Amino acid sequence: MKCPTIYLLLGIISLSCKAPKAAPSATATTKTQELAPIEKPIISRTEVTDEKPIPPKTLVWLDFETGYKKAVAENKIILVDMYTNWCYWCKVMDKETYTDSGIIAEINTHFVPVKMNPEVDARFTFGDTTMSNSELFLWLGYGKQFGFPTSYFWLQPGKSEERYCLAGYHEPAAFMQILKQIEAKKAAK
Repeated sequence: MKCPTIYLLLGIISLSCKAPKAAPSATATTKTQELAPIEKPIISRTEVTDEKPIPPKTLVWLDFETGYKKAVAENKIILVDMYTNWCYWCKVMDKETYTDSGIIAEINTHFVPVKMNPEVDARFTFGDTTMSNSELFLWLGYGKQFGFPTSYFWLQPGKSEERYCLAGYHEPAAFMQILKQIEAKKAAK
């Protein structure tokens, strides 16, 4: 018994039913040629040359020493988020500003994010300098202490000591403008 049309369609789909080959007649066209199986192309990520890396969807906060090394190696600006565990506005900034997708993309592209709690006893060595946590806190602010949170921007670690300071909580739109201003200052160097 020959496969009915429905079984023929199912056979093509499942490749389990094959119609017997008939001899071509004078009225038959060449449309009944057998199709070769389709192989899936192998795509390697290295073959795509214009693909840009996808930035992470979160910020990876580093300690100061690790952030310094990374910023020097990648020629990026260090963004130090100075916080304390008891600071309400630090937590609001973490929850609202540092989770904004635009802020995350901007920081991951142009900055190295560093978190620092000045109330924790620690020592940091960067370049030829070693400082305690409290000394580094004062150095970043040119000898002044500010409220929390405070954002410090070190434009060219390892090349220049030029730093900028921004105290207080900033919503994502305002913080984005600040990030762009800091990037413009570095570009002008």
